[in-house]
Amino acid sequence: MSQFSRMDIRIGGVRAGRIVTGLSVAVFQLVTYQLLLQYNADRLGSGPLWNIETAFDRALPLIPEFAFVYFLYIPGLIIPALLDMPMTLFLRYAVAMVLAICVSSAGFAWIPLQVIHEPFVCTRLSCEGLVLLREVDPGVNLMPSLHASQTLLAAMVLYFASSRYQVRSFWWQWSACLYVPIIISTLVTKQHYVLDLLAGFGVAIAAWWLSGRLFHPVARHAD
Repeated sequence: MSQFSRMDIRIGGVRAGRIVTGLSVAVFQLVTYQLLLQYNADRLGSGPLWNIETAFDRALPLIPEFAFVYFLYIPGLIIPALLDMPMTLFLRYAVAMVLAICVSSAGFAWIPLQVIHEPFVCTRLSCEGLVLLREVDPGVNLMPSLHASQTLLAAMVLYFASSRYQVRSFWWQWSACLYVPIIISTLVTKQHYVLDLLAGFGVAIAAWWLSGRLFHPVARHAD
């Protein structure tokens, strides 16, 4: 591995390219997700829904405080995974993220799923996070879970950067510690079902593999 591939994040043109690429992916996801929220809010109110809730989902308690962990999904995993890595690995990560967004969006638009939130009474300040979460994410974009696919992609790229490129900064360790709590938060806030997560994990694995096949230089350096 060349010194250039290790340090290319510090080169002005490459750094600007990273920023533009990252922002483009973020805008694409935000716009697509919001459009599907509106679309699903209309169509799911007038038709039958699939029921994929398992006994395990029903047995899990509602823990409102985990909403604050749920919100760490982007600042805690997605953004740190964009930091210290060679450009080839960065591009593979960006392509895999776009693939995951596209596949999940198709699932959101086709699969008739919605989480029916049971009313809860809680006046503690710690419950405000769950109230906000349900306002911004009413539980209609479910399968495959973007939370599951994108956090797994972030975890995979963290692993590759650490094992192949010896990148072990504070932010990588911070992200590794947050991965499991973020996944748990999707279940105990009742925002996702187990099957949503399993589908999301499958999408992440397929997107990571396909991104390596689409960009041969990326696959050669990072696979």
